[in-house]
Amino acid sequence: MILIIAITTFISCKNDIDTINKLTETQNLPSFDIKGLETIYSDSGIIKLKIYAPTLTRYENEDIPYDIYEKGLFVEFYNSSMHVSGTLRCNYAKYNIKEELWEAKSNVEINNQDNNEKINTEQLFWNMKLESIYSDKFVRITTEDEILYGEGFESNQEFTNWKIIKPTGSIKVKDE
Repeated sequence: MILIIAITTFISCKNDIDTINKLTETQNLPSFDIKGLETIYSDSGIIKLKIYAPTLTRYENEDIPYDIYEKGLFVEFYNSSMHVSGTLRCNYAKYNIKEELWEAKSNVEINNQDNNEKINTEQLFWNMKLESIYSDKFVRITTEDEILYGEGFESNQEFTNWKIIKPTGSIKVKDE
């Protein structure tokens, strides 16, 4: 009988400790929130890009720290002459801080002012370390001469050297 009471008490204490641990466990709380973000990325004093966002929420205490741009963002890319060479706009973005990997979602649009080209998709990834942009989703690329469609694309981050992975629709071929 004493053994049964001791086991029951031990089990009850363990359950209470589990309950207390769950109640006192820190949740996924942000490190900070920013409203009206404007930031500049530069390399050796040369502006590479500017980011504008209504909100930024950073989660630094995670295994993989990240930023959330829940209301989207707008990015201006600068060329060596310090002119805007392109832009990126989306309704939602997530940035993996360690990997320097961006995910842009919902009404994603990239414009290349130098080549007068535009890409639209619902999701893309931008790897800052590899200086590449890619997607496996449906894309529409608008050039001066045509509109191209396909599933997925790859590009350098300047959007000057791109290709559609699985093109669809009619494609204009130049006569030589």
